Amino acid sequence: MIRSKKRKSKVPPSLKQLIYRKGMSVVNKFINSMTAFVRMGFEGAAMGLPQSANNLAKSYQLRNALHGEYPDIRIKYSSVRLTEGDIQLPFKPQAVAEGNGIRFTWDYDPIENWDDRQAQAMVLIHAEETGKSYTIPTGARLMEQTELIKLSRGVKGKHLHAYLSFVSDDRKNISNSIYLGSLVL
Repeated sequence: MIRSKKRKSKVPPSLKQLIYRKGMSVVNKFINSMTAFVRMGFEGAAMGLPQSANNLAKSYQLRNALHGEYPDIRIKYSSVRLTEGDIQLPFKPQAVAEGNGIRFTWDYDPIENWDDRQAQAMVLIHAEETGKSYTIPTGARLMEQTELIKLSRGVKGKHLHAYLSFVSDDRKNISNSIYLGSLVL
């Protein structure tokens, strides 16, 4: 079978096509800064499906985490989901600036969270202005109730978005990610 070279359309794109292209561009830039993190985060959700974990993550963001009017389409950070699963999230999760890092804390209830007590924190900080993400994919245990991610001086004064998830030791179970807000160091 011989394929012909794909020809560029001579018809200008419709507004709907332009909106979709812009949204996809924004999502690709965002997710590509954290590929390994979302691969781990959506691996379970992608199991048995024809889509990859990365494609599922991007699809979720396209449907749920964009806002604005074309051409000013942006990520709505509070609606982003970076991991998807069944592990129950702990109570009162928080992220606060501490020195040259971000301290994540949460409350652990040994009765409610007993089955997941050995799960490890997955933390992600996304620097809005630079488009870079900083992660700890296997951090503190759920029962330890705290994790600190140290950041470079380059993020000082930048808007940072904090996300927290938990993953089991065998990496087969994971929680949905939770957005803990925007911070500035």
